[in-house]
Amino acid sequence: MNKFDLFKNNLDLDYLLSLTAFMQIGVLIVAAAFVFLSHTWIIGKLPKTSKGNWQALAEGISKIVNPVIFLAVVWISSYILNFYQSVNLLHVIQILLAALITIRLVIYLVKYILEPNPLLATYQNGLSSILWVIVALHLFGFLDPISSSLQSVTFSFGDKEFSILLVLQLIAGIFLSIISAMTLSRFIENRLMKITQIGLSGRVMINKIVRIALYVVAIVVALDTIGLDLTFLSVFGGAFGVGLAFGMQKIASNYVSGFTILLDKSLQIGDILTIGDHYGIVHSIKSRYTVLRKLDGVEVIIPNETLIAENIINHTSSDRKVRVWIDIQIGYNSSVDLAMEIMLKSCNKQERVIKEDPEPTVYLMNFGESGIDLKLVFFIQDAEEGTYSLKSDINKEIWREFQAKDIEIPFPQRVIHVNRADDIR
Repeated sequence: MNKFDLFKNNLDLDYLLSLTAFMQIGVLIVAAAFVFLSHTWIIGKLPKTSKGNWQALAEGISKIVNPVIFLAVVWISSYILNFYQSVNLLHVIQILLAALITIRLVIYLVKYILEPNPLLATYQNGLSSILWVIVALHLFGFLDPISSSLQSVTFSFGDKEFSILLVLQLIAGIFLSIISAMTLSRFIENRLMKITQIGLSGRVMINKIVRIALYVVAIVVALDTIGLDLTFLSVFGGAFGVGLAFGMQKIASNYVSGFTILLDKSLQIGDILTIGDHYGIVHSIKSRYTVLRKLDGVEVIIPNETLIAENIINHTSSDRKVRVWIDIQIGYNSSVDLAMEIMLKSCNKQERVIKEDPEPTVYLMNFGESGIDLKLVFFIQDAEEGTYSLKSDINKEIWREFQAKDIEIPFPQRVIHVNRADDIR
């Protein structure tokens, strides 16, 4: 009897009430008890850390530790019990446990390599459902007939003939290869980002090159594994090159520009830029675009070609210090020296303000129509934290001191001279 036909042939009442079945159920109860007793001890031995790969490894082990222990006990028991009686039920349980371990690992890898998004749970549930359907078809003996039927349905593409089964195998092979490549890429990225001897932009560039190379290798390996002739790739490569030259110029330009930016280090993550009407911090540099996070939290997607072709202002290219200024006007009857002193003291009270090299300065800029224009200029090291709150704190301090010292902040005013009627004559 084929052990995979158990569900079709042997799940009757007589079998379930037989001594053979009860012996196997007893093994399952013992295995469950062993899992319950050993689970806490094994989980306690896992490293308690929040650091990168160790945390990922500990989380992955915790997902499969119970079914792995269960499978080990059942396998050993079935091996021994097989000398005395049939163990078909235990064989099926082993298949289910192996499927559970595999599915949990695949789902965990998908969660590990993909960035969190609202559809992640949907992807995981869909993938889990597909894998369980395949396992169920296998156990009930329907998988082979379905595979044969799919193999018989063929279609031609050029001078090649393909079957539906081959296409499904191709999709599954590419998916598994991409999952493996993404997992390896994530591991390499975590290790690479710890190498402080290489600049951040250099590490990002190396990571992108490694990732692309892994994807290409993964796809080629998947195609070769299912026995697909790879000579067509040369034809496809030529067609892709023509399409790239004519229809994908902008996309190719953005990718090339992205690598150029990383190579010449003209921009780096964390730089503060002004691009047109946008002022913000470089949050990330992707292959095709760069993300600029403005100080109000809004993220602007800028094609890399724009950063190469247009003029941009990099406020932190050679120095992280950023200049900030506050314009204030005082009345003509107020003391200029006292006002400038108050502005400097109010500025120096703020921890974020750089006190030396360069130190804050107040300039007398103009004699305006309504008052004297003063400009407070200072530098900060952490412009990514924003300047609105800092300016507000300084302005409030200046306002309090101005009121205490009777320094006037004038409002717009005009002096109108009216001539008498007899003077006009």
